[in-house]
Amino acid sequence: MKKVSYQPSYCEEVLAFFEGPAFHVTEIQKKDGSFSLVEHASELPTFAAFAKKIGVTCADLRAWEARQPAFKYACEQARDRQANFLIQNSLRGNYSATFAVFMAKNLLGWQESKDKKPDETDFAIAWEETHEP
Repeated sequence: MKKVSYQPSYCEEVLAFFEGPAFHVTEIQKKDGSFSLVEHASELPTFAAFAKKIGVTCADLRAWEARQPAFKYACEQARDRQANFLIQNSLRGNYSATFAVFMAKNLLGWQESKDKKPDETDFAIAWEETHEP
């Protein structure tokens, strides 16, 4: 198998691959003759699928990101689009909450922050800083 070399056109290709609607709506006819609209999540774009499409591996994509600033920036934009895809489908109930959290943590590197309960000193300082005499 011939090794695929980086091409500047991959910047636009990766952006196009991650573009598109997060969901689609289809009209379904019921047995009683009435119609209803059903919403479905579109296929979640991934870097693994993009790599397969252009005939490389995810390791190749990561290597190109490390060496090609333009490709790195395009991949950052693609990750933002992927994040929006996850958010939109999660908010609309097209993904289970468990799946959405798992994907956000693993694909996008999101993490939960520990809720810090402010003590009275923190509140007093914050109040004084925002409410000057």
